[in-house]
Amino acid sequence: MLVATRLWLKDRLARSRLCIECADVALARAGAEASLPLPGYTHLQRAVVSSAGMWWAAWAEGFIDDAQRATDTLAWVDANPLGSAAGYGVNLPLDRDHCTQALGFSRLQVAATYAQLSRGKFEMAAIEALGSALLDLRRLAWDLSLFTSAEFGFVKLPAEYTTGSSIMPNKRNPDVIELMRGVYASAAAARSEIEQLLSLPSGYHRDLQFSKGAIFHAFGRGLSALELLPDLLRNLDWNAERISAALEPSMYATDLAVELAREGMPFRDAYREAADPARWAERDPQASLAARVSPGAAGDLRLELLQSRLDTLR
Repeated sequence: MLVATRLWLKDRLARSRLCIECADVALARAGAEASLPLPGYTHLQRAVVSSAGMWWAAWAEGFIDDAQRATDTLAWVDANPLGSAAGYGVNLPLDRDHCTQALGFSRLQVAATYAQLSRGKFEMAAIEALGSALLDLRRLAWDLSLFTSAEFGFVKLPAEYTTGSSIMPNKRNPDVIELMRGVYASAAAARSEIEQLLSLPSGYHRDLQFSKGAIFHAFGRGLSALELLPDLLRNLDWNAERISAALEPSMYATDLAVELAREGMPFRDAYREAADPARWAERDPQASLAARVSPGAAGDLRLELLQSRLDTLR
């Protein structure tokens, strides 16, 4: 069972290509929509003028990190425990190296006793790698839940990602998004369940048989949700008119403060000046984005660096 669990998790972690596909879509859209203004929020309050390019680039880098973490975790899980018996070896010169090669493992798990001690530990690591992607999915789904609401109206979802109301004929609900948002709970619960099983001394203990249901549940729900994401990202549409209407003069106050500081005013004084609503005025959002030239900001997205990282994971 220990060998089978490692082989099964290798297969599931290899599906980190889903994260690579999500990052691919996000990077392509970041480049295509780099100049589309989008309100940036802090504390759910309108803060500064941001861009769709920055929004997409954030998810691209997040899913690149997730793919890297899954790849690194797979390399750690990819060890062959076969031949360690109950954790103390046997009185036979077993060819464990041959078994390692025949089963497609990259290395031998050498210490026979550690083969048992690693139970639960490598399952948790795999769930944590999955959970990293599901946390990004949860936050992305939250953005879309807000952006598709009538109060925002920034995004239109593909029809197949919505459902009708059970009673209200005027409604199309983002049910798939909400289910995506909830999937992380399965990974968190699975990790907690396995962690609680690990209050054990060394040696083999039957308690850890309970870990199997947890990993099946976490990866079953988690990968199913991630499989839906690339198509959603490709096909969601921005409502440029509603976005433009949300760009109010106060969102340029930070630009004003920085401009005053660049002219020589101490920033504490520039901050006070820019906080005065009398100083706020309509500005060109494109000019605001172009002026944001710190690396990674709207005027210098550095997408080529993200693309280079992504290419190394293929």
